[in-house]
Amino acid sequence: MGRAICLTSRLPRSSSENGTARGNGTEDRPRSDAILYIDSQRLTRDCVAEQLATHLPERLIESVATVRDLSKEDAEAQRFAIGILNKHAMPMGDAKLRDQLSFLAATAPDLALVLFSDLDEADEVAEAFRLGIRGYIPTTLPIKQAVEAIRLVSAGGSYLPPSILTLSAHAARAKASPHPEEDSCIKGFTPRQLEVLQRLWQGKQNKLIAYDLNMCESTVKVHIRHIMKKLNARNRTQVVLMTRSMHVNGSAEVGS
Repeated sequence: MGRAICLTSRLPRSSSENGTARGNGTEDRPRSDAILYIDSQRLTRDCVAEQLATHLPERLIESVATVRDLSKEDAEAQRFAIGILNKHAMPMGDAKLRDQLSFLAATAPDLALVLFSDLDEADEVAEAFRLGIRGYIPTTLPIKQAVEAIRLVSAGGSYLPPSILTLSAHAARAKASPHPEEDSCIKGFTPRQLEVLQRLWQGKQNKLIAYDLNMCESTVKVHIRHIMKKLNARNRTQVVLMTRSMHVNGSAEVGS
C-alpha cells in the first residue's frame, strides 16, 4: 500500500489539500458510513484514498493531512464510522502521533480507529492496542487484505497482524530471562481451552475453530469468554498478546 505508485488520479479534489473519494452508489448513504483517512504525506494520501474508494464502494472516503484539519463539529457529529491514521514510520511513542490520537479520543471517543504502519514490530502493536486501537495494519499487506481488516473492524472486531506471533518468537529468543508469570498461566486452562487458544494464535475465526474441534460455535464462544475471564482480557486480541510466550515456547501443545 505505502509503496504503490499512482500514475494518474481520478479523485475529485476540493480547493483545499484534502479530498473526498466516493465509490459507486455512496452519494445517498448515511454520512455515518464514511471513513476518515488521515495521512500527512500527499502522495500516499491520494493513492490510498483512491484504493479504499475502489475496494470499499459502499463507503464515502474523506482524507485529511492531520486531525487538526478536521473541524471539531465534524468529529463530534459522528460523521465517520472508522478513522484510519497512516503513521508511516512514526513509533507509538512519537509526540505528534500521540497528539493526534489524543485529539481523536477527545472529540470522537466512539470512533473505531485503525493504524497503517511501516513498523511491523510486536511492541508497537501491543502499545497500539493498549491505547485502544482496533486495528493495526502493516503497509506490507496487500490492499485486499487491508480492506478485509477494515471490514472486520467495521463489523465490531479487532485486527491483529499475523506477523506479531513470528515477531514475538524472535523477541523471546533474544531475551535471556524467561517470563514465569506468563508461562504459569497455562495451569489455569483446561485441555479444551488450550485447543481453542492454539487456534486463536493462528488467527482463526469461531466458525473454523468449531469445525476443527468438532464443537458448536456457541461452545467456542463460551470457551473464549472463560479464557478472557481468566486472563482479565477485554477481547481475543488481548488474549493472543497476553499468551504469546506460551505459543513461542510451545508450552501449550496438547493433542487435538
